[in-house]
Amino acid sequence: MKKADYPVVIVNGDNNDVKVSLTINQKPSKFAFAVIVFIALAILAVSFYCPDLLADLVRWIISIAIGS
Repeated sequence: MKKADYPVVIVNGDNNDVKVSLTINQKPSKFAFAVIVFIALAILAVSFYCPDLLADLVRWIISIAIGS
């Protein structure tokens, strides 16, 4: 049996005694990490070279994040 064939959540119960075992087989995404690093570097670059545009950049990023 492969490791991927095991269930993600195992619940064993007997009367009032319940044992829950949770197995998570996800690795962090390299793409998400790269996007976060890129955003951080962009904010640092704007804050260093154009500090007056920093507020506009942060508002733009927040508007993209919340989807408006």
